[in-house]
Amino acid sequence: MRKACFLAFILVLLAGCASTFQQKRELSKPMVAIAMGKIQQNDIQGALVELKRAAQANPKDPEVYYAYALAYWRTERLDRALENASTAVDLAGRLGLEHPGLKSEAYNLKGSILVSMDRPEEAIQSFKNALKDELYATPEYAHYNLASVYYQTRRYPEAEQAAKKALEENSHYAPAWNILGQAFLKQGQDKRAIEAFEKAILEFPQYTEAHWELAQAFFKTGDTGSAARHLREVIRLDENGLMGARARQSLQDLGEPE
Repeated sequence: MRKACFLAFILVLLAGCASTFQQKRELSKPMVAIAMGKIQQNDIQGALVELKRAAQANPKDPEVYYAYALAYWRTERLDRALENASTAVDLAGRLGLEHPGLKSEAYNLKGSILVSMDRPEEAIQSFKNALKDELYATPEYAHYNLASVYYQTRRYPEAEQAAKKALEENSHYAPAWNILGQAFLKQGQDKRAIEAFEKAILEFPQYTEAHWELAQAFFKTGDTGSAARHLREVIRLDENGLMGARARQSLQDLGEPE
């Protein structure tokens, strides 16, 4: 009898805790939404004000810490960004199916922060952790990030494989086509590189970096006419930027008009 009463008490207590979290979540959720909007508008200070209010309302809401991590990462306060991303990972399970895949999103963000901190091996592990959850809605992002780290660390075959996995998840994801082209180019597979860069541009015609990479691939194969055509596109898309200036200089070196 005592056992039954004790068990009933525990169940009531757990139910009370759950309802308390949900009640607090009703307060913190809209504040996080406002903060995320401010982050998108680059109003980081305004976002931090909202997130402080959200954390006071619900200190166990994982979305609060995900947004904190994003805000601190954007402002290069990397230690604080990493700390909050780790907290978001730890608390992600509290939202269950209200936000499926949040743990993977937090791991993916954590990996990106670790890349910024020049800790590539830890970043790789974090991206791999992001891919463990089948409810992760955008696994192509983590695969692409893996490909980027492998490329930056000169592990080109691994970069190729990770890019291909990203494209298996989403064949329209232009950045994955671009990094695949870069990996092919580094491995001397010029024709396949050109095809990959062209697919990136097909998916996103204003993809300045892909036009630049495609120009370099055409240079390598001796097709200066096609290279010049894509350099002109870089100039059109980034007229006053660094890539535009580099493309302009390359055309001048070729003796080609803009």
